[in-house]
Amino acid sequence: MSTRFRILIPLLFLTISAITPSLAIAQDNDQSDQSDTYDAAREILEDAAAALSAIPGFSANVTLSGEGSAIIQETLPSMSARFTTGTHPDFGRVIHMIGELRATTKAAPESFDIVYSTNKYIWADHAKQTINIRPPSVSARLRPTIYSYLLLADLISDNPFQNELNTAQDLALEDQQNVGSALCNVVLITRAKPKAGSRPTGAHTKERWFIGAEDNLPRRVEQITDASMINATLIMELKSLSIQEVPSPDLDVFRPESYKVSDTTQRTKPTKPDQDKPFNKPNPQTNNQPARPVQPVIPSDPPAPNYSFTDTNGATISRASQTDRITVLYFFGSWSIPSHKTTPLLSTLATEFAGQPTIPVDTYAIAIRESDPESLKANHSSNAYTHLLAINPPNTLVPLFQVRVFPTIIVIDDTSRIVYKEHLSKDLDAQALIDAAKAAINKALAESIQSP
Repeated sequence: MSTRFRILIPLLFLTISAITPSLAIAQDNDQSDQSDTYDAAREILEDAAAALSAIPGFSANVTLSGEGSAIIQETLPSMSARFTTGTHPDFGRVIHMIGELRATTKAAPESFDIVYSTNKYIWADHAKQTINIRPPSVSARLRPTIYSYLLLADLISDNPFQNELNTAQDLALEDQQNVGSALCNVVLITRAKPKAGSRPTGAHTKERWFIGAEDNLPRRVEQITDASMINATLIMELKSLSIQEVPSPDLDVFRPESYKVSDTTQRTKPTKPDQDKPFNKPNPQTNNQPARPVQPVIPSDPPAPNYSFTDTNGATISRASQTDRITVLYFFGSWSIPSHKTTPLLSTLATEFAGQPTIPVDTYAIAIRESDPESLKANHSSNAYTHLLAINPPNTLVPLFQVRVFPTIIVIDDTSRIVYKEHLSKDLDAQALIDAAKAAINKALAESIQSP
């Protein structure tokens, strides 16, 4: 071996010896950093759980959206709703949502009014005019689709985020982000893969939570599915969050008096033999002929209920005050996506009938369950809308008019009779809805002129 190599070999060992401790220190630092971010992420979720337990409740505007690969993009849902949570005296801690859902991008919007608690599902079925109350064990196919997309359901559990922490393979603290006007800490949860032979804990593989840095309340959750054939993210976001003591009526679905309650959570034996008979059961027939169905008598122009509300100008509007006037009531919500297109058309309608020389026509937009009234008023002013505005009327107003879908337009003539009532649907878009209301107003004006 040459002298040159005899010198290089010891130098090589000295270099390796010098580097090895540095590598060990770097590895230790990496492990320490990972441990720190894990602990910090866990602490944020624990603080969020404590914050949820400390407040009486809150309300917010909530949206659901989906992102994914081209193969499943058209199957992803979208939703806009009013989200309210608190403690109901009969149901315990609940989430109440009222809004509209598209199960897929091409599906027609479905309106919903639901309550979720830890021990029951409650929803209004407007088609069948029933209030359904079911236990948590009810099959998914027997409950509204929206329950499958309630990504924030864990917020009302006794131990919020405990399930996330129990199923987490890893936690990571990411850079802060804004959700609306709220600066949020961002926690990424990587879910543990189920063991062989065990049931999976859920379809998604990751969750990303956005927790308000100031109040420790959740603003957004992303459920991420990253599989070989499916890559998708469901996103539920809360905006305009308002902490408040939520009144009991706002924690329950609207219950029109005409609706029948179907409750399978309480099975009791009837005290009388007749108690178990179905509603509207036909009388026994002696001639073995089927019973003739009873046809309900529905007046063509039913009288308006005895309503009352206050507009943003401080004026009290009621059935009595609107006698000898035509009244247009437009029930909507800023959280209702279809309302965004319909509201400007309503303003055009109000402008057209302003200053009627015969019978005055008053047009009121009635905003339901708004968390930020000042923002809505500012939007109304900035758009120079000509219709009048009322925000968060008495809780009895919507049930009085049996409004089931938002937006809904009601036209009341000068004799206090409802001459038009309709809502958006797959067969009636925003322009058609407004045009039909316009026709009803013109008809009411013509009939008023002709009457003595």
